[in-house]
Amino acid sequence: MRRIRKFLSVILATLMVISIIPITASAEVVDGTCGVNVTWTFDEATGVLTISGIGPMYEDSKNNEWRNTYREQVKTVVINDGVTRIGNYAFCNLVNLTSITLPDSVTSIDSLAFGDCTSLTSITIPNSVTTIAYNAFAGCSGLTSIVIPSGVTSIGN
Repeated sequence: MRRIRKFLSVILATLMVISIIPITASAEVVDGTCGVNVTWTFDEATGVLTISGIGPMYEDSKNNEWRNTYREQVKTVVINDGVTRIGNYAFCNLVNLTSITLPDSVTSIDSLAFGDCTSLTSITIPNSVTTIAYNAFAGCSGLTSIVIPSGVTSIGN
């Protein structure tokens, strides 16, 4: 009988200790490709979408998983040095996007790249960009500041 009480006491004490340890849901980090040598990762906990690699993003990025699955969760986009082109529709409809970092390696921003990013309020385009395509910022109703460098030689509508 003493053994059973002792055993039950140990189990009860263990359960009590386990019950006070906070259980946190771990947010997932998902990833994929968005160019021949360009990848993306999205951290659900922070809302940060990171684009990495060398070269251009796909020309038509309509089917990127971050737009289709995480469009309302993306708050920040960080494009790492090495990415040279932001593809068509790349960040279109990211309605809660408030911040974007563009590196000096980017030379062109394609059509509707930031279309309907209604929470984006400002953007600084690096000196390396020479082309901003048709409707790159269409529907960005919250955009109040955009810095376009003198090296831009072509701006679409």
